[in-house]
Amino acid sequence: MQTSPTIVEYENIIITEHMPNVIEVGQVYQDKQIIVSALKHYSVMTKFQFRVKRSSARSYCLVCVGDNCTWHFKSTNINESTLFKVRKFNSLHTCSLMDNIYIQRKPTFMIVGSMVMPKYADPKTIYIPKDIQTDMLSDHGVNLTYMQTWKVKEKALEFLRGHPADSYSCLPSYLYILEKIYPGSVVKLQKIEDDCFLYAFVALSMSIKGWEHCRPVVVVDGTFLKSAYRGIMLTTSTMDATGSILPLAYAVVDLENDTSWKWFFVQFKHAYDEKPNMCVVSDQNESILKVTSTVYTGMPHYA
Repeated sequence: MQTSPTIVEYENIIITEHMPNVIEVGQVYQDKQIIVSALKHYSVMTKFQFRVKRSSARSYCLVCVGDNCTWHFKSTNINESTLFKVRKFNSLHTCSLMDNIYIQRKPTFMIVGSMVMPKYADPKTIYIPKDIQTDMLSDHGVNLTYMQTWKVKEKALEFLRGHPADSYSCLPSYLYILEKIYPGSVVKLQKIEDDCFLYAFVALSMSIKGWEHCRPVVVVDGTFLKSAYRGIMLTTSTMDATGSILPLAYAVVDLENDTSWKWFFVQFKHAYDEKPNMCVVSDQNESILKVTSTVYTGMPHYA
């Protein structure tokens, strides 16, 4: 009596990579997610688009988007485990020429985005859309426009970091954890009426304690943020007795204006109070000049 192969018998041939060199009948993949990624990569490499015919915890079946095309793929899990095995695969396309042109023109930002995602794992890596365009053409023969590669980069970053809008909803939890991990820190989240983000302020307890031993000079500045929703980062720092720079606080605001700078300095004064002979150094931003004289009456300002 012939018995079905056990999971143990597949251990030496289980595919765990998202980009295998070939797809063929009999292959066993670690799980459904791996086989889904492998087929998406395969569609980019062979320049066509498929349509999901059936997808469940037990099966994953595809057909070509071309009308009446014979290309099809079928995989199911093994003995109700997480392993997926390729049961049927016909790689022959019988699409018309017009179908193929249509198929190749369809954008595949999510697929290519998942392929280049490892390039952005290190935040220090500089990998611009032009690099994606060059690599996809030389390595895979896929010709993308600059706009397509720009969308690919955005999709890859979204895979790694999530959607920028979603990160704002994490801010209350993030600030709460900061206060718990660094007792004595001063954090503040300001929202507008419809509960949307407006300002955020952070002064960590280590900086607050360090301020006691520093010169009473506060250097402030603002810089543009290059994220999807822009904004401005406001920063303050000082110099300790050894001449090293000590960051004091930072904030994220919408614009550099009287309102945002006043809100920032009010939070800063709450965190650091006021020292004898204290002064502020900044560029000649009119809002800073105006607000510091209001929040810190009589405190000198230097440019």
